Amino acid sequence: MRSLLQILRGHWITLAIIGLYFWAYKVDPGKTWQALERGMGVFVSALPIIIAVFGLVGLTQAWISRERVSQMVGQESGWSGLLLAALCGTILIGPAYIIFPLLMSLHQQGARWAVIATVLAAYTVKIPMIPLEVLFLGWKFSLVRGVLTLLLAIPMGLLLEKLMTRRTQH
Repeated sequence: MRSLLQILRGHWITLAIIGLYFWAYKVDPGKTWQALERGMGVFVSALPIIIAVFGLVGLTQAWISRERVSQMVGQESGWSGLLLAALCGTILIGPAYIIFPLLMSLHQQGARWAVIATVLAAYTVKIPMIPLEVLFLGWKFSLVRGVLTLLLAIPMGLLLEKLMTRRTQH
């Protein structure tokens, strides 16, 4: 059985937020209730998408074999896996809380850390959002940011993988 310390360590963010709410309640109970109502509103609006994502995670784990994931985006995938990760990152849309559980599931299925980091880096260059970015920030900014982000996504992924694998070896 896990010790209390392990449980606390695993939920430190939740406990810190609960502590902040207690502090906020002491300072201003009215604003604290307002914050709780707004937070619950966001939670309720995000709940259907969160449920769908966990359903998608379950489907990927059940239907896509570990061998297939490893072949496509694992250590043996080489550069093709990293390029696929960059491409997938640019076409993914939606909030990040959708992407994180899916990527963790892929990692547990055999995707390498470099692929996970490359997807997240390329995720900031959302192809469907480029017209909006150009409209508000200009084509030059959008082009330079997109190209630099994609050029640096794979090296950053490889560096992060090196750091992550070194950490697990110690």
